[in-house]
Amino acid sequence: MNVPFCRSQLLFAMASMCALGACDSTGVGNPPGMTVTVRSDLQAEPAATDPTAELPSAQLRHAVLAFGELRFIPCDATLEDVVAPGPFLVDLVTESVEPQLPAVPIPPSGFCGLDAPLTSLAPNSAQFGNSILFSGTRADGALFILYAAMPGTLRMRPVPGIAAWDATNAASVIWAMRPWRWLTPQELDAETSEPFGVGLRVIVIDVNRHPVLYAAIRNRVGARATLHTDLNGDGKLDDNERANALIGQGLPSLE
Repeated sequence: MNVPFCRSQLLFAMASMCALGACDSTGVGNPPGMTVTVRSDLQAEPAATDPTAELPSAQLRHAVLAFGELRFIPCDATLEDVVAPGPFLVDLVTESVEPQLPAVPIPPSGFCGLDAPLTSLAPNSAQFGNSILFSGTRADGALFILYAAMPGTLRMRPVPGIAAWDATNAASVIWAMRPWRWLTPQELDAETSEPFGVGLRVIVIDVNRHPVLYAAIRNRVGARATLHTDLNGDGKLDDNERANALIGQGLPSLE
């Protein structure tokens, strides 16, 4: 015997499907969502004046940032920021983010900024107490490492000519960062390394030992980042998207 499927059962089934991710967040009554995918880009940012100034990719070992939250800034100043609470641990060598970045609702006015404050409170045993881990090797084999509770906020803003990030250009975006461009071989070569263990040498980058390198990295974490429309929705930064779908750029300071 067939049992009638009553209204309460239908509502329960629909709610269960939504809980499992089967509902479209752009449905009636819900604003469209913005999905952000973090990628490392081996090519310079489109507006770079020094596109060849970068470390060889094989020399980079770690490039990890910890963000306390992601704060999306509506263009309508009367609206509150849309906050994705963290912490988020972003590994730019493996292109992994823990936990995964959530989609955020886009207000009718669109977004006019994204602020990502660094944090030293990420619940990761290897990163706890520090907001950045950046390490690799110099051409002569010397190690370099920056492992510190670096303060600051990475700020992304629309490029000139782009009024806002909205459903027409930001439903799916690629957040491209370029740790290979945080330092240059020439800058590393100019620094004196220290003995480390047997037969090894190291450049420990901090505000006291190597203040010039520290300041350069701190400025370039933001300046070397760009935001692009993911035109085909594949979560990768394609050549066409890098050249023709640039919608945001990082500010050249973490202040």
